[in-house]
Amino acid sequence: MLEERLKNWSSGDESLLYHYTTLSSACKILENQSLRLSNLANTNDPLEFSFFNSLECCWGEIDEKEVFRELEISRKRREAFVRMMCFCKDKYCNQEDWTNEKNQNYADNLLFKGWARSRMWAQYADNHAGVCFIFDKNVFKKEFEKLKTKSANIEILPDKDIDYSNYLTNLEAAMKDIRKGHDINQDYTNFYLEPERLQYLFQKCEDYRDENEYRFCLINRDLRTPDEQMFINYGSSLLAIIYGQRFDNIIKLLIPNEVEQYRINWRYGKPEIWRTDK
Repeated sequence: MLEERLKNWSSGDESLLYHYTTLSSACKILENQSLRLSNLANTNDPLEFSFFNSLECCWGEIDEKEVFRELEISRKRREAFVRMMCFCKDKYCNQEDWTNEKNQNYADNLLFKGWARSRMWAQYADNHAGVCFIFDKNVFKKEFEKLKTKSANIEILPDKDIDYSNYLTNLEAAMKDIRKGHDINQDYTNFYLEPERLQYLFQKCEDYRDENEYRFCLINRDLRTPDEQMFINYGSSLLAIIYGQRFDNIIKLLIPNEVEQYRINWRYGKPEIWRTDK
């Protein structure tokens, strides 16, 4: 059933999520049956790791130094509290366009599939020597939401697709303009964790649009530093693992019996996969 869905050229599958990683990370994931949530500092998008200057939010008067101090507290809280899990998705194919020969060829190539992204294999899976994990989105979502039961200080944000846009005016205004409708005497220590600013955790520049990312985010106020690690047990959401074309055949991973295993190969730039656990 899963193999048919992975090889189905007729459409994208909204229920599947893909996570590319290196061999060493894959071993830890399988051993612990968990995924490590990322912090903002280790992302590759300047919108996330290069944060805003709190001083730009202030008016510069001597009696407003307290506002700047509170904004700096808020900035550090954002860096410490925010954790996320990022996946790749299939790209949706519009069946009405398949009468077009070019689009039909695009579908036949399977390059719209989340497991068939050569740049993702190169960038995140050790230049095709790593693996791609395949997860059931709905099952993983249930596991992710269980995290809020661990602490009253954990807030789960709605999971969603990343919005790719180079229009950054609204983001800049939301992050730095506290003059409109704000009281200088109010508490700004949670300014960057308010909903109107957290929504931009789901925006990236258009340069990253080919990742077709789907993101889970949370705020964990029990964390104290950006380096403090947080993990999620993925439960039964792991469906399959795909080995990259340069993966060492000698290495054997500890794969549960219910998790399907595949190998990928590229012929004339076109991806092929086949079962290796039968």
